[in-house]
Amino acid sequence: MKIVSEDVREKALALASAILESEEYKEFLEKENVLKQDEEAQKLLAVFQEKQREFMAMQLSGEMNETLVNELSELQKKLNSMESVVSFIDSYQKFVNMLGEVGDIISQEIQFDFGEAYRG
Repeated sequence: MKIVSEDVREKALALASAILESEEYKEFLEKENVLKQDEEAQKLLAVFQEKQREFMAMQLSGEMNETLVNELSELQKKLNSMESVVSFIDSYQKFVNMLGEVGDIISQEIQFDFGEAYRG
C-alpha cells in the first residue's frame, strides 16, 4: 500500500538530493571527518560521555558529586578549546538550522506544523 504519491515521492527525493548537495551538508561531513580523525578529541569525548553517564546515574539516584561536576566542567572546557570540536559543532548547528528552515518553509506553505506533530 502506497502512502505517498509518486509525484510527492519524486519531489521529496529531489529535496533530499538538494540537501546532500548543500554547502551546509558538505561542510558538516567534512568537519565530522576531521573530528573523527582527531585522536585526542575522540579520547576526551569518550571520557566526557562516560562521566556524563555517571553524572546522570547519580542524579537519578538523588546523589550529587561535586568532584564529578568539576571533572565534567573541565572536560567541557578542554573540548571547547579544540578546533576540531568547535568546527564540528558549528557545522552541525548550521546544518540543523538549514533543515529546520526547510521544515519551516514546508510547514508554512501547507499551513501545518508537522514539526509540532512529531514533537507532541
